[in-house]
Amino acid sequence: MKMATFHAALLSTSLLNWLTSASSAASPDLHYQFKAGSNYVYAVRIEATEPKYIAISTGNLTYCIKAANQDGITLTAKGSVSTQRKAKEGTSVSMRPPNFGDGVLRIGGFRFGSLGPMSGPFATPNEVQIDATGRVLRETGEAQLPQAFGALSRLVIEQLPPKGKTTLEHATDCVLLTEEKQFRTPMTYTLKEVRLPAKEKSSYTIGKAVGDLVPVKKTYELKTFATVGGQPKFEIKGEGTNTFDMKAGLFRELLFTGSILEQSENVTVRVPITMTVKLLEGEALVAALKPAPPLPKPETKPITADERAALLADLKGDNKAKRTLALHRFPTVQPDGAKAEVEAELLRFLKDEDQFARQFAAKGLAVWGSKACVEPLIKQLEDSAFPARWGAIEALGHLKDARAAAPLAKLVADRKDAHQVSTSLKALGAAAEEVVLKLITHDKPEVRRDACQILKVIATKKSEAALAKAASDGDSLTAMFAKEALKTAKDGK
Repeated sequence: MKMATFHAALLSTSLLNWLTSASSAASPDLHYQFKAGSNYVYAVRIEATEPKYIAISTGNLTYCIKAANQDGITLTAKGSVSTQRKAKEGTSVSMRPPNFGDGVLRIGGFRFGSLGPMSGPFATPNEVQIDATGRVLRETGEAQLPQAFGALSRLVIEQLPPKGKTTLEHATDCVLLTEEKQFRTPMTYTLKEVRLPAKEKSSYTIGKAVGDLVPVKKTYELKTFATVGGQPKFEIKGEGTNTFDMKAGLFRELLFTGSILEQSENVTVRVPITMTVKLLEGEALVAALKPAPPLPKPETKPITADERAALLADLKGDNKAKRTLALHRFPTVQPDGAKAEVEAELLRFLKDEDQFARQFAAKGLAVWGSKACVEPLIKQLEDSAFPARWGAIEALGHLKDARAAAPLAKLVADRKDAHQVSTSLKALGAAAEEVVLKLITHDKPEVRRDACQILKVIATKKSEAALAKAASDGDSLTAMFAKEALKTAKDGK
């Protein structure tokens, strides 16, 4: 079956196979009651227990309700999650964590097996229109990702059984995304995205209400059509209980526990997964809505001159393991009197054949670099390996040099690393305003949306006229983001 067939099948409502139990007058009537103009913020935590590592993804997701009427509920979702990986206690691991299986697995946008802290991938919010039961009527963005954890726009939108019924089951086709290594030499490789068609099935059972709160038990199963030794290459199973608030008309909490099972020719890898999603209220909501710095300053600690000299010696030496350790260490060390010498060594590693050496050299330059390293980092934006590119993007945001604004804005226009680039352009502030402003008339709506969201953080009065015009953009999301950015511009200097 071709990919286009999967896409068309997913969008077809005929795929929903409604298997319900007998009607019951006592069955709670669950339906969504999101209010137009309101924002709802959920805290997300996903933990994956890999063979040698524990990966924890956390973040806040905001749902903006654009409309709520007889035609349905239209909402957009925006936010991001960041992933941290740490080695298990007593586990001997290298400085370069292995990828999950053959590469990186992405489910509903979440990455498992990725290296280091990663954000996104929610640079451009999706817009989704649902009916009162959560049935998707219309959606923008990637539509065939699986619902094990949910595409961002539907993370807290679970299908609800029809009135008078206590169970619901539906199955559909979807696509898993993986990133597999394509070796150019025995030591260097690029990552290629591979799409794996799969079948998923979700079942829901409504429990007994306690006041306004109703438990909804969910079981989930996904299997790829691709097999290894007669078994699905990837299989995901799990269950959980979600808590629906009948009075508010929304889910207050989603809990999921399951596992990802990957088959290869020689080994089977099982990765337990837990996910918690909670609606924020009160002080937690106020804190979540408080704007965070676009690019948090790297956390560094002082070391002695002797320790720094030893790290430099390792960086210059022939022992690859020690060089790797030193490259990982310098981004966490406070600069001292040897800043120029360290910068020179880190610049040398921007040309290393190892993509991760280039990545951590760039991260080190974010701390130890001067204006002299800006042009080499701009050159690294063309790197074919995303870890090296992302390291350079992050470093340029920290260095706050105006020369980086135009090259970074070009990546936004090219739809390349949009989330990472947007974060660094926000960190550049006023130095990036002029080049970003040019993007709000771009022919691609995704570019206009990103530009408006960046300007929401950095706009001054010089952007006011252009944003006022963009507030009438034919793309509804661009218009909404332009109106939000216009408030910043009116308050700007």
